[in-house]
Amino acid sequence: MKQSFSISMWHQMAMEGTAPPVRIVLMGSSMFPLVRYNKDHVTIVPCGGDLKIGDIVLFINQNRNLHVVHRIWDIKDNMVLTWGDNCAYPDGWIPSELILGKVVLIERGKRRIVPNSNRGVQWARFWHLAGKGFRWCMAIKRRIVKLIQNRKREKVMEKETYQAGDVSNCDE
Repeated sequence: MKQSFSISMWHQMAMEGTAPPVRIVLMGSSMFPLVRYNKDHVTIVPCGGDLKIGDIVLFINQNRNLHVVHRIWDIKDNMVLTWGDNCAYPDGWIPSELILGKVVLIERGKRRIVPNSNRGVQWARFWHLAGKGFRWCMAIKRRIVKLIQNRKREKVMEKETYQAGDVSNCDE
């Protein structure tokens, strides 16, 4: 028998350690290409405290009061650094108590993907580097476009100044 829970109810149950596994569709592109926006289903189980680098977890982003699914990139003491595979920057360090569950399965149509593998972590690292390279190229493109626009503007102003100078030189 299927049970229906709101994320808030599941959150409370997870904090108490009584939450069942939950299957949801993510609304966002922060884990793309591994999880596609509003298409792939993810199964999340309550976190038993056995966190490791590379795990994809559900946690509370207290700054924005949201539940977020991102990958763990580092663990120090009781703090965890998370980062979405398709995000430019990490989320920052969060207390491990804010982690409610771990993604154990991603369903893409009939395909079932186990997300917390070394291959997944390697893919995420590659994706971050590719994203940095892309952002770097876009920044250079913006600078070049701005330079060209400034040069065109300067030429127009120079031409207008020259023409205005011609008119002002007429003493008649």
